[in-house]
Amino acid sequence: MILLTGGTGLVGSHLLVQLTEKGYKVRAIYRNRRNLEETRKIFQYYHHNDTSLWNMIEWVEADLTDYFSLEQALEKVTRVIHAAAMVSFNPGESDKMMAINSEGTANLMNACLSKGVQKVCYVSSISSLGKQLDNALVNEEVEWQPDSRRSAYSHSKFRAEMEVWRASKEGLPVVIVNPSVVIGPVNWKRSSGKLFYSVKQGMPFYTNGITGFVDVRDVAKAIIILMESDVLNERFILNGENLPFKTMFTIIAQELHKKPPFIKVSKPLTELGWRINLLLCFIAAKAPAITRDTARSAQLKSFYSADKFKNRFKFTFTPIQEAVKNTARWYQLNQ
Repeated sequence: MILLTGGTGLVGSHLLVQLTEKGYKVRAIYRNRRNLEETRKIFQYYHHNDTSLWNMIEWVEADLTDYFSLEQALEKVTRVIHAAAMVSFNPGESDKMMAINSEGTANLMNACLSKGVQKVCYVSSISSLGKQLDNALVNEEVEWQPDSRRSAYSHSKFRAEMEVWRASKEGLPVVIVNPSVVIGPVNWKRSSGKLFYSVKQGMPFYTNGITGFVDVRDVAKAIIILMESDVLNERFILNGENLPFKTMFTIIAQELHKKPPFIKVSKPLTELGWRINLLLCFIAAKAPAITRDTARSAQLKSFYSADKFKNRFKFTFTPIQEAVKNTARWYQLNQ
């Protein structure tokens, strides 16, 4: 029995598809029953009207911040994939995000230790890795360093990783994956779907930023490979390609038959923009659309290497063009 947290998210929903395709017995945690419909749509996209795989999943209500609900969810479970997380760049949600991502992960690791779970895979993020100077490649050996430019999300994922490594020292077999920006079918008001939604609405702006992108199907496949392997107490970066934001937005625009971005936004302008947006949203009592963290990350140039995973498992990542096509195709069928 495998327990999956975050089954209604982008990575989690695709893990459920691939795990059930391979015949695994899966129990998935949810917090809000309304979100189950989004995961069902993912199954319908890949398997049309066949509900046999969907019916294989055992759904249980639990919360990472409720230790006892996690203990109950872990009954008769041998392996755990922890893909649940809160992603927010709204400063007002920092404490809540830390409670879910860091303290929630601590709860889950403690429950896994208590129940004698045989192996855990934690789905982390490239945001919990360090930075390199002179645009050098970031690999698994580049350690996270705290600084003023680190987002609250980055802090929360790093702290969560520390809880996983702490549990490993206490005897829990673990493995960690650090995906880059995950691209795949998802509600376009959530996760990386927001990139597609912005382009669809007509986004003329781009920045000089560069980061890594990876197909969600590759992330799910890689996690299953690691869970089936004898690899323990290691981390692996999962990254398909490093692309400028302008290139990525252009690829998306072409698939959606929209005009690519053509107005370059400088670093000083993004710094001014998030401050103005914050003030206007404060006056209107709304959550900011642009924050300090999102504005600054849009200008960062980071390059990530997935050579460790590729070489260890002879793995070939899907071109990002195909990941975008898959996501656009899903949206066209579900709009």
